[in-house]
Amino acid sequence: MDLRTDGARSRHARRADTRDGGSGWKAGIRLGTFATMPSAHDKIIARAAKATLQPLGLRRKGQSRLWIGDHGWWLAIVEFQPSGFSKGSYLNVAAHWLWSDKGYISFDLGSGADWDSRAADFEEYQSDEQFEEAGNRLAVIASEEIRELAARLPSIEATADLLLSHEKSTRGGGSWSTYNAGIAAGLCGRAEEAAAMLRSVTDARVRDAVDRYVSLTSDLTRFRELVLSQIASQREALRLTALRSPPL
Repeated sequence: MDLRTDGARSRHARRADTRDGGSGWKAGIRLGTFATMPSAHDKIIARAAKATLQPLGLRRKGQSRLWIGDHGWWLAIVEFQPSGFSKGSYLNVAAHWLWSDKGYISFDLGSGADWDSRAADFEEYQSDEQFEEAGNRLAVIASEEIRELAARLPSIEATADLLLSHEKSTRGGGSWSTYNAGIAAGLCGRAEEAAAMLRSVTDARVRDAVDRYVSLTSDLTRFRELVLSQIASQREALRLTALRSPPL
């Protein structure tokens, strides 16, 4: 994935290059590192996002530029990403699979056709009036991308089809995207495909995650229990509301 960022570390969120989904490095966002947003352009973004994203069920994470839609087993992520050099914002939109147990948010499936999370390039702040228009434009793009993303992921079955198809058509990357396809397949009872995906992971960074599951593809009840346990742990790490019933 080409994040096309300026490589800066935001004062609003600490970003870490973390996961290779087969097409490049992904950005991870560690929570608990957000600062307040007192500047004029930050307030403009917050107002535009609230008016456009809150009606879709997304909620702002503290005083950050991050908005989250909770789907139980995955999150819809909108990030109005700052630059370290100019006032303004990029726009990133992606899904995050909650069977991760890393304690941070990764962009696992971008909203773009090529799975890129970058939904809009940098809009620079020049004046309040000018940036009101730019901020509203970014918020509208975000809402459109979120709707399209949700339409692609109506169920775990549809998600498994999507992830497996991508891995097969691209021959996979043997990394996180392959692992995610394997987890989704296992949750749908597709044991052979789950095992094939997990065994084809070659990235050493993913092996610890794979090793938890690969032996359980012959016992999908235990496989599912482990996934649900990891979802609960990740939700707790991200300070999400506890669920009253299993999300899957």
